Amino acid sequence: MPALALPTTRHRLRSAGLLVLLSLWLCSLPTDSAALLMDAAAYNDMGIVQQSKGDLDGAIQSYREALKLKPDFPEAVYNLGVALQAKGDLDGAIAQYRAALTLTPDQPDVYGNLGNALKAKGNLGAAIEAYRTALRLDPNQAGIHYNLAIALKANGDVEGAIAEYREAIKMKPEDVSARNNLGILLQTHGRLDEAIEQYREAVRVQPGHVNAHYSLGTALHTKNDLVSAIAEYRTVIRLEPAHVGAHNNLGIALQATGDYKGAIAEYQAAISLKPDHGKAHYNLGIAQHEAHNLDGAIAAFRESIRLQPESVNAHQGLADALQEKGDLAGAIAEYRTVLRLQPNHAAALLNLGAALQANGDLDGAIGMYRHLLSLQPERARARYNLGVALQTKGDLDAAIEQYRILVNLRQDYALGFYALGEVLAQKGLNKEAAAAFRDYLAKENDAPDTHVRIDRAHARLKELDR
Repeated sequence: MPALALPTTRHRLRSAGLLVLLSLWLCSLPTDSAALLMDAAAYNDMGIVQQSKGDLDGAIQSYREALKLKPDFPEAVYNLGVALQAKGDLDGAIAQYRAALTLTPDQPDVYGNLGNALKAKGNLGAAIEAYRTALRLDPNQAGIHYNLAIALKANGDVEGAIAEYREAIKMKPEDVSARNNLGILLQTHGRLDEAIEQYREAVRVQPGHVNAHYSLGTALHTKNDLVSAIAEYRTVIRLEPAHVGAHNNLGIALQATGDYKGAIAEYQAAISLKPDHGKAHYNLGIAQHEAHNLDGAIAAFRESIRLQPESVNAHQGLADALQEKGDLAGAIAEYRTVLRLQPNHAAALLNLGAALQANGDLDGAIGMYRHLLSLQPERARARYNLGVALQTKGDLDAAIEQYRILVNLRQDYALGFYALGEVLAQKGLNKEAAAAFRDYLAKENDAPDTHVRIDRAHARLKELDR
């Protein structure tokens, strides 16, 4: 999912306020003090120039020189805090902002940057308080509403964050980042239509905004509007060809439409841009498997596992591909790895049972099916497979019990009636067997893959009715 944008840091107090403040001091101070202030101002201005050129160390030194000459020079105190924050010295910055506020307590910008520094330190409560103080002094600060929204979201106050983003947007409708962040917040809390509205407005205001197009794509994808999502992902890639997330997500969307060739191409593009993208390798494996390229799928799953050794999904995908390829030993090993990582993984229990059964380990298979049924008693395929394994083992009564449970739970599970008919006939219970075959024929769909079984059921009925 798209990441929230970081708050911006302002570097100076509002210039008009500073000019008024300096002129008042110059009028009221003795001549020698005024000369000192001018020298301090020169150092401060030098620091601003140095900071604008990226020379933070030089700027910090200049601000300190200004403060040696005039310790209560608020602009230099504040600008030193900004420079220290840019250097990563958050404690030093916070101290400077607090010192500036003792000199000029009515400056919303100082409270705003104090909030930024406190938030960066993880002190969200104090940051929120600083932002709110700034907004009491000047409610029309869109940037501070924006930063307050980020802090509130991080502090778990979702509704408060949404309200602050809306305030920021009301004051600055063209603020695409605020709209995008609001959309993300709405989307993560299931309010997809509202999120899409924000993303659409963001891309209307700024058609080249990559993150907004990407966010819109993910929201439309979540709504299963695949055609529109695909269009947005393609727009992202047109604007930023190296956008790994867009290539990966476009692959997922194309795969959902059945375009495996297109999906494979997008996953490969994502991997070429980020070779260690384990999820893209996994997605490639799924697409290759669905495209019936088992060797390609196995290779992709193995690479995903190399990058993410604990990925349950990658081990499961590899096991399924190996089993389909006929490598039962390899599949069994991978299913066991899945169960080591996630002991109650339903698909792994079912498929491991099938692999063990195909490999002749009936007791192992029965154990897997019983484990799964203890977790999910209604799991029809597990119940059916358990009946087959018991029947193969010769325990006909136990097999009948499982088939009866199955058809009672799932009256629509035609295969269960067929299996019940076969084992009842094997036991010599011809009347009950015939009834089971009739139920099967009444429920089975006439399809190419059921013709043989349907013909056999008719033949069995003729035999049983003699």
